[in-house]
Amino acid sequence: MMFEDKSKVSDEQLRNNSLFELHVISSNRGDQEATLKAAKEIWPWADYIHIREQQLPLHEKLNWARLMVESGVPVSRIVINGANRFTAEDACYQGVHWSQDMLHKAKMTLEPGNRHDLQPRLGVSVHSIHEAKIAEEYGADYLFFGHVYASASKPDITPRGLEALAEVCSGVIVPVMAIGGIQPDNIRAVRSAGARGAAVISGVLQHENPAHAAALLKQSVET
Repeated sequence: MMFEDKSKVSDEQLRNNSLFELHVISSNRGDQEATLKAAKEIWPWADYIHIREQQLPLHEKLNWARLMVESGVPVSRIVINGANRFTAEDACYQGVHWSQDMLHKAKMTLEPGNRHDLQPRLGVSVHSIHEAKIAEEYGADYLFFGHVYASASKPDITPRGLEALAEVCSGVIVPVMAIGGIQPDNIRAVRSAGARGAAVISGVLQHENPAHAAALLKQSVET
């Protein structure tokens, strides 16, 4: 398969041409050098690159984001997982992603749909239609649902499957991104189930050629 070189395509052009989002999430291993190198290579294909790294404090995640921007990754592609605020000083990213724990904590201080202090795009991880509706009511801009297929990161948990994915996708208005075991040979199936995007970790970042892996995922669902 031939891959179109999107390195010179503007962020706006890519967004307009892409109806199915690809989110790439850092491995949570603290490997800054490898993550930054991969981010520089994959951003033409990845709609969003998440800095997950749960073990790092927020200021360290922000440093990773600044380094990504300095290497050429557009600010609009960068998501900080776990961030709960946004100021002008933090303008090295434009998205945040929350766990269920963070959503519960936020609900104690902000009314649903009233998150004025949080300007970036907000994503929330959910595991059921009940959690999805709560996150949507709160004001989430998109949801991660999974894991859909067997995943190396959750080897002891039974996958939720396409039927559960379809239930969540049809039960909320906000876009739902499928996560867990997403591969080029099943990514079209999650789209058919109603997902508006997919999120991957090892499928891209642990591949010997991350840019090729991201391109293959993107084009597998678009062709």
